[in-house]
Amino acid sequence: MEKFMFDERTKKVLYAVVESYIEKPEPVGSRYIMKKYGFDVCSATIRNIMSDLEDAGFLFQPHTSAGRVPTDRAYRFYVDYIVEEALTAHSNEIKKFIESLTKKLKKLRNNMNLLFSEATQSLSQATHYLGLAVLPATEKTALHRVDFIKFKDDLVIAVVVNDKGIVKNKIIKAYPEITQNELNSLADFVNRNYQGKTIDEIREDLIVRIKKEKLFWDKLITKILRMCQEALYFSIEDVYVSGFYQIMHLPDFSDIERLREVAKTIQNKHILLKLFENISEQEEVKIIIGEENPLEELRNFSIVASPYKEKDKSLGVIALVGPKRMNYQRAIMLVNAFARSLTRTLSD
Repeated sequence: MEKFMFDERTKKVLYAVVESYIEKPEPVGSRYIMKKYGFDVCSATIRNIMSDLEDAGFLFQPHTSAGRVPTDRAYRFYVDYIVEEALTAHSNEIKKFIESLTKKLKKLRNNMNLLFSEATQSLSQATHYLGLAVLPATEKTALHRVDFIKFKDDLVIAVVVNDKGIVKNKIIKAYPEITQNELNSLADFVNRNYQGKTIDEIREDLIVRIKKEKLFWDKLITKILRMCQEALYFSIEDVYVSGFYQIMHLPDFSDIERLREVAKTIQNKHILLKLFENISEQEEVKIIIGEENPLEELRNFSIVASPYKEKDKSLGVIALVGPKRMNYQRAIMLVNAFARSLTRTLSD
């Protein structure tokens, strides 16, 4: 679509239409915004500007006698207009909020599952949107300890604890003759040699060891090392989602089909992880609006997301998912604050 040339008045009209629709999801008329925003021109002039904006793809008219409704392009204009203000507004108030939130989250830092559950719930309650968090990728975290527990003849439960306190349980295949004492020895070997190394580093070292053992030792040692390697492989990370009850009360989700669509989407971790894998490498808050989303399943929503870190290392993402008619200013401000609080909590 060709670039639309804005004058200052047109910008203000478009801003007013989007903000009015965010406040109340009803088509916006020219007379309404003229009175509300104190424009010094008649409603006919504003109506003509709105008509030009409709032709340019920023607004649409649900039916002839109605006012106008913003398109994704209008929301993008609005977000670009307010994003800097949203990140810097009320800086003293936000600073106090971050300090208070960090103090609260630090009490939970020894239980990462509880920490992220609390963070997403608090974010959702503050906005009435879905709060999401992707936990630190297991492969990038360091091993704290591993334990192996005999479950059945050829099945073993591997319990892996990383340096973030996240516990992963996995059932793996073993050879039937293996005893619990042998499993304890294997766990001691892993903990003694690999504690503090990342899961990625451990798996790479195990690959090298397996190749060597194949050449010089017996098949039994190779089997044990392979079992160890399998215990440290995780195909999908944890995604915390809170707030489904909150969005049920938004007018945007009064249609049961829309609710089903949301429920189906948030249950699919692969979709969510695919969405957030690039955002984790960003430096700041990222806003994705409707059709901008590369994932078709999420094109009816807007997403405000930010990476959180440990010192300079990106660990994961915290985000809000809501209607395209979301309160972007508040969403950007809160996501940024929660990301900064998580970064402080995990870095100290």
